[in-house]
Amino acid sequence: SPMKVVGLFVSLLAASRPRKKVKTGKQIRREGDALTLHSKRLDWAIRTDGVVLIDLENVRGKSNFELTHRELLKRTALWAKTQNLEDRVSMIVDHGTLHEAYYLPDGGLSMVFAGPRMKADDVLARDAAFFERNTLVVTADNELMSRIRNTVQKSEADIAVQFIQPIKFITDLENLNNRFERQQRKLEGEKEGNDGDSLTNVVDQDPDETIEEEALEAKKNEIFEQIDDEVKIRASMYQTETQMREKKNMNTPKKRRKLERRARQLCERLALKGGQSIDHLTTLNGVTAYDRKFQDEVLSQWEELRRCATRREMTGDRILLAENFRRQIEKISNESGNEDKKNEDESHSMKYVKHIKSMVGKRVPTSMGAGGIHNLDETADYKRGDGPLRLVVVSDTHGYEEGLTPGETILPQGDVLLHLGDFAIDSSVKKKNKAIIKFDAWLARQNFRTKIVLRGNHDPFSVSFPLSNANFVSRPKGISIDGKLTMTLVPYCSPRNLSSSWRNLPMYSDIIASHSPPRGVLDKCYNGANAGCASLRGKVERMIAGPPNLWVCGHIHEGRGSEKVAFGSISPRETLCVNASNANSGRANRIAYGPVVMEIDEEGIATVLQGDKIVEAREQST
Repeated sequence: SPMKVVGLFVSLLAASRPRKKVKTGKQIRREGDALTLHSKRLDWAIRTDGVVLIDLENVRGKSNFELTHRELLKRTALWAKTQNLEDRVSMIVDHGTLHEAYYLPDGGLSMVFAGPRMKADDVLARDAAFFERNTLVVTADNELMSRIRNTVQKSEADIAVQFIQPIKFITDLENLNNRFERQQRKLEGEKEGNDGDSLTNVVDQDPDETIEEEALEAKKNEIFEQIDDEVKIRASMYQTETQMREKKNMNTPKKRRKLERRARQLCERLALKGGQSIDHLTTLNGVTAYDRKFQDEVLSQWEELRRCATRREMTGDRILLAENFRRQIEKISNESGNEDKKNEDESHSMKYVKHIKSMVGKRVPTSMGAGGIHNLDETADYKRGDGPLRLVVVSDTHGYEEGLTPGETILPQGDVLLHLGDFAIDSSVKKKNKAIIKFDAWLARQNFRTKIVLRGNHDPFSVSFPLSNANFVSRPKGISIDGKLTMTLVPYCSPRNLSSSWRNLPMYSDIIASHSPPRGVLDKCYNGANAGCASLRGKVERMIAGPPNLWVCGHIHEGRGSEKVAFGSISPRETLCVNASNANSGRANRIAYGPVVMEIDEEGIATVLQGDKIVEAREQST
């Protein structure tokens, strides 16, 4: 009947209206418990003389990036003073041209910039146990929480770690800032109108100066347009790279070709636009005082433009904003000269700043992602002086490692010793374990601050090196060296494990160190077959940021040598590939070649200094 139709229509209309959400008693109690937990953890840090570490970009993200770096710094300094946490608060920032730290006397804060090759997560996970005190971390990143817990558990100090959510931290800052502003207004009194003529005196300017300023302003506007285009293209490239890493998007040839075509188009667009505006504005190498001043002006104005922009903040924006913030902090730190610091010896923030500064320039590897990298204590034996990073690479020793150092000699000195796998022997479990203990003792005699051993196809899945404290890598992982170079470590693993781990690795790497060579490169066996890893080569070819500058590998004894290869069509960059296998051809029964010694500069360019069949091949190619 018509009445039933009308009734049904009214009921549907009522159902479609948005209902006001009424919180249940359980939800209200849960929120109250969360606030109580937040206060308890903060009181715990204050009471136990603990330290506070803040993941700055994570906090900004929870504010929808409405809070600028400077606003967050100002409010955090006020918060530290009111909570009696002066000299106990450290803020870690993503990006920045340098991996650097600064001390700010106002509030006793330490500011740490992760630099271009690390993330704030890597710094936090690395230094969570540095203070040897109870630590309160402000972050909502669950993966980072897990990494920090692992770091604290592995440390010898009797400390604990707690976490508070950025949303509640932002609320504390907002309430404190509002209360402080109300007090300021009461003290100063409400000022009505202006305190005088706000118009500045008009000064006659030289026409030439006016023309010069107009030209400079036009140049800035042109740069702003280039930056905006570059930021958007880079964001699209990042999204495409992420999609290419997901297995579901690469399981059919059609999808793979579509993503690869899009990647090439984005690279071409970026090249046509110049593609280096962000790099030019953040670089410090070869920059004159005039160029530095121009950079500072553009970065400062870009921050002002971002305040009123409608486009969401992207990674390129954050790179520019972080570098502008770093330069401002550097200026404040230099002007203060740390004169207001109460007691340098008792300041946890200052100790942390000194710790970061002591690491910069020491060529110290740092883990990127889960799992840590062990570095030996700094002693005179490991100091090699300033200069490029020196790598000493060996591989496929198969229990004959003493052949590399005959007569109780040692390997050539360097910063990092890389063993690319196949150190074990093919024998019974008892003999294999005995050979591993012998290999560990041999590693302990080598003078390197960092020793890294990859798993080969002849090696066990789990092994420890207590004598040498060497790092055993059984799953792909990324490391950063001095915050300037990145290295991807790829042990022998199945294509499935490689794919699952690859998604968590950095999207660009200066160096790849793998047990297996890429398919078709230095991988020809004694029977003429190519035994390299096609899966690994495919993943490197699809890196939008371009292939690495250097790729060191082993596994195929007959492939010993070096070769320059251009991987894929996305980037024209050539990669120096080096097979550093030390064993003889065929089944290993002796050491046939010596170690490979290489130097890598800050740009990731490698130079081979020593290596049988490798230096000769490099000289022939040049």
